[in-house]
Amino acid sequence: MTAPGTRVPRRLAAGLLAALLFACGDDPASDFGDGGSFPVDGSRVDAGPTDGGSEDGGQPDAFEADANAPEPDAGVEDPTVSSEFWLADPDTVLGLDGSYISYGTTIGPGQGPRCGGVGELFVPYLVHGSGNTVGISDCAAGDAMPSGPGAWAEGAIWAPGVARYGDRYFMYYTASRRGTGQKCVGRAVASAARGPFTDQGEWACPPMGRWAIDANPIVADGQLLVAYRDDAINSFPETGLSVVRTDANGWADWSTRRDLLRSTDVDWETIAVSGTSRVIENPSLFLHEGLWYVTYSGNNWDSPRYATGLALCGPSPLPATPCTPLRDGVRRPYFGFMGDGDLDPYRGLPGNHEGPGGMDVFNAADGSLRVIWHWWQRSDGTRRSAVGRLLEDDGGFWVGP
Repeated sequence: MTAPGTRVPRRLAAGLLAALLFACGDDPASDFGDGGSFPVDGSRVDAGPTDGGSEDGGQPDAFEADANAPEPDAGVEDPTVSSEFWLADPDTVLGLDGSYISYGTTIGPGQGPRCGGVGELFVPYLVHGSGNTVGISDCAAGDAMPSGPGAWAEGAIWAPGVARYGDRYFMYYTASRRGTGQKCVGRAVASAARGPFTDQGEWACPPMGRWAIDANPIVADGQLLVAYRDDAINSFPETGLSVVRTDANGWADWSTRRDLLRSTDVDWETIAVSGTSRVIENPSLFLHEGLWYVTYSGNNWDSPRYATGLALCGPSPLPATPCTPLRDGVRRPYFGFMGDGDLDPYRGLPGNHEGPGGMDVFNAADGSLRVIWHWWQRSDGTRRSAVGRLLEDDGGFWVGP
């Protein structure tokens, strides 16, 4: 049964009604505080094509929320799958062993299915897939930062972003500055994707109590860059997104900082919003055919309205001018829920779940673009993550097989 206003699929696999779960949600200021085979680590990898070329298929394409997206060819399976684990603010890297590691926000004792790790997990991670088969896992394999945030901070960790640079893995994570509650970004390093990551101190903490959160590192042309929500580029209640290049040890070279986008550049993040902040957050830069783009989230994370924008930044990941929202992106998000309470997104996402955000774009082993995002489950307030392919047609980017 579809929700009122939901766009029904154009193709259902005969005899099979497979409900696909898909991920979303990230938060504004109020967020803080808080069929295939199943290997022993809980990862789900569905049977794929015999030629071993592209990512393995999952359930047949049982739901397509987006009337603008192209119709998959008959017989093509949809590999997008959603996790049963409560992974919010996800970020995915390809490990040296060929498996994928997905990190997320702190969860408490007893929360979410486990196949490793007990008690509170500061940075829960999932291990899944291999090669060009990304898949997903239904259980946490462990804690990538079991010692928690560094001495500069206290409490939980939010939205960890990880990249391999040289022979080390760098993690940029959000935490509360000790004694103040201000949300800032810390830096940690490890020799392996699964950790343990060791805190190296505070990385970004703006003056006047403004926030720096949701840092997402990437490697471009042999250099490490970090995109993040940077409230310092705007005055309250506005927010913004920045990107900065780092040195060889992952510390920011602030002379290279550039604006990606400001909340005043878009309108949809304020529609029916609760709270005072105009929130855009969780940026993820990616390269496609010589041009850089950024995905980002906006609106209230715990609502159907939380959604994902997409903007074009140009030929450099350090753009000379701010990025440009695409597909009427000032008025509406690019990806979002389609149904009661939606924001008229340009395109939907597989599963058509409420509150899809926190999208991270990453590369599979063959270099193809993949995405992981989280969605909000209204019934219990949890967020779950989903993965898929980022594809392109004449109408632009879409997520599917």
